[in-house]
Amino acid sequence: MILYLLLGSSCALLSQAPPPAPAHQLASDAELFFLKGEYQDALSEFQREYETALAAEDRNQALYGLACTQIITARTDRELAEGIVNLQKWDEEKGTGPFQENRRLLVLAMKQQGEVLVKRNREQQRQGNRKDRLIANQKEQIAQLTVTIEMLQKQLEELEAIDENFQVKRKTL
Repeated sequence: MILYLLLGSSCALLSQAPPPAPAHQLASDAELFFLKGEYQDALSEFQREYETALAAEDRNQALYGLACTQIITARTDRELAEGIVNLQKWDEEKGTGPFQENRRLLVLAMKQQGEVLVKRNREQQRQGNRKDRLIANQKEQIAQLTVTIEMLQKQLEELEAIDENFQVKRKTL
């Protein structure tokens, strides 16, 4: 009988649904926009959440999302710096409490900016290589022109010497 009760009670525990996730773990509309790649909508929604949040924790979570969205959408150094400043502000306001925000947002933002930096670095390297080739070509042209100038100066000196000899012979006649 006891065995039957133990088996029956353990089966009942397995069939129970897990408790719902705490409210702070549910994805907000802004997070869903972000995860779907709809960054302008996410930016607007995080901004609205940040401005209307009543609780400091909610406000700080919105600031985190806002910072991540600013980072992922940054196209200039200034925009990236603004997102980083907001991320630092979020970190300061978070204090020592546990990290409850969606880490995926920051990971995606950093991945995107990493790809942007790699592309920018490649383009700068290409431009640098093009400039180096241009400089090398111009140095070669300068060297060739220098040789041509020296040759022309030598020819001019020879012509002046011939002219001088001709003038001397002409005066003697």
